[in-house]
Amino acid sequence: MLHLVDRSTGGVPVAVRGYIANTPPGFSHVVASPHVGGTPAPVWREGDGKAEIHHVAWEVSTPLRAVRSLRGILRQVDPDVVHAHSSFPGAYARLLGAGDARLVYTPHCFAFERRDIGAAPRAVYRAIERALRGRADVLASGGPGEAVAARGLGYPEDRLRVIPNVPSVHRPASARRPAVRPTRTLTVGMLGRWAPQKDPAAFISLVRRLRSELPGVTVRAKWIGGGDGAEGAPDDIDVTGWQTPDGVATELASLDVYLHTAAWEAAVAIAILDAWECGIPILARPIPAMPGLPPMVGVDDGLSGLVEAVRSGRLQDWADDNRARWGGYLDGRFTPQSQRTALGRVWG
Repeated sequence: MLHLVDRSTGGVPVAVRGYIANTPPGFSHVVASPHVGGTPAPVWREGDGKAEIHHVAWEVSTPLRAVRSLRGILRQVDPDVVHAHSSFPGAYARLLGAGDARLVYTPHCFAFERRDIGAAPRAVYRAIERALRGRADVLASGGPGEAVAARGLGYPEDRLRVIPNVPSVHRPASARRPAVRPTRTLTVGMLGRWAPQKDPAAFISLVRRLRSELPGVTVRAKWIGGGDGAEGAPDDIDVTGWQTPDGVATELASLDVYLHTAAWEAAVAIAILDAWECGIPILARPIPAMPGLPPMVGVDDGLSGLVEAVRSGRLQDWADDNRARWGGYLDGRFTPQSQRTALGRVWG
């Protein structure tokens, strides 16, 4: 099994790390990815997966170099299955072909779903995806929303599969909170890269709204993660920088409410599942990747309920209701066993 990953931080390698941790029996794994200082990036040493991973360096600084490097990797590894993760590796692998190997493509959010670029480049990305759709044996979407987008490109049902995300952290003991939480202070947070896809501006706007509507409450804001733009974060937003999985769990457990503001996703984000695993109530931005999201757990309708709960001293009741609604929405679908079963169907 050869995994193609063109980045060294962020959600894609975390998702791939989860796939490998939950691998069905009979698979060995090689990860082709950019190396940092001559060694695999730190993300591959984190987590608690027991599956052994072999690493090869993939030069991805330009598309031409990425294709040339991939050609050599395919000869070197001679895989039975190639799993390309995200749009550019998916394009490179489908252009080159995988020989006799089974070729699986997971977009981890199609590039044409981006909202930080104009209509013209999105149209180009869509055209490329449509042109290459017949060159993968399986499109393994990250969720039902991405599967809908794939159908719109012309993928037939017999080549579509869904791999559910799973949490990347374990709930720490510190997440066990007392039954009643003080409401003189409210700590909210977001998890991910400080980048347009996660929309830090939307998070900042929500924090400012909470501070405006709760003048007697100290609203603390925490961004769990980092990124090239994080140095421009306002002084009243605590940016933690990149964390280990244990560090992520500890930071999430310190929150009263998790606010997920991503402008686009492939599916129910791993960050949302991490917050769920840590026992934190969640308000998420409604996006097509999460069809049928109950309105009261979305930021549009749910924030007013949160404000009223804090004002009236019923934060715990609100949190319990929020957790119950999320439990109904997630419905036990995002578990390691569900992922392992799906991967067995995808990899063959």
